[in-house]
Amino acid sequence: MYSKRPAGLVLACLVSVSFYLPGALTQEIIVEDIEIIDLESKSVVGEYVVGEEGLEVGSVYLIDRKYFVKDMSKELKGATFIMTAMEDEASKGRDFITFRVKVPVVIWLATDKRWGNPPKWASEDEGWKEQPDYLVQTNEGDTDIFVLRNKEFPAGKISLSGNNDPPANLAPTYWVFLTRGSGAAVEATEKLTTTWAKLKSNR
Repeated sequence: MYSKRPAGLVLACLVSVSFYLPGALTQEIIVEDIEIIDLESKSVVGEYVVGEEGLEVGSVYLIDRKYFVKDMSKELKGATFIMTAMEDEASKGRDFITFRVKVPVVIWLATDKRWGNPPKWASEDEGWKEQPDYLVQTNEGDTDIFVLRNKEFPAGKISLSGNNDPPANLAPTYWVFLTRGSGAAVEATEKLTTTWAKLKSNR
């Protein structure tokens, strides 16, 4: 004989999803237009700017060169990005780039492979993870494929340090793009709770 327990099955499914959904969403790349406020840098060239459009094949990513994106992972297309300057390759010190965001974000650093070991501030010990499964390739000659690292930040002020802080080797300046942070996972969990409340109220 089969027992009919639809409410129990719904609860089991929802509990199962509540355990796995946030973790899955944390790994998902969420691309949206992210407002960057009060962008400042200590550049020797000029003011850094936000790309006029989201990151795409053809996007110029430096303010002092015409290098452009030649190929990239589709998951990253449309990401908000900050144009940096090649001539700032020797930059050192804290707060080299600062800005504010209103939502949680994942900051991605596109770094020249000649950087070698990243500066301490951009190392795994500081929460930055190398992302070898994603590609950004440019027309920049010998170093056309960049090493990507990312780290999640809450809404508020974000500070990135110099390109040539130890133990990094002198190499062309990193550049920056942003995707949405895991605030989306929290929102999804809240929606899940609301859905379960509605199911109970309709029983």
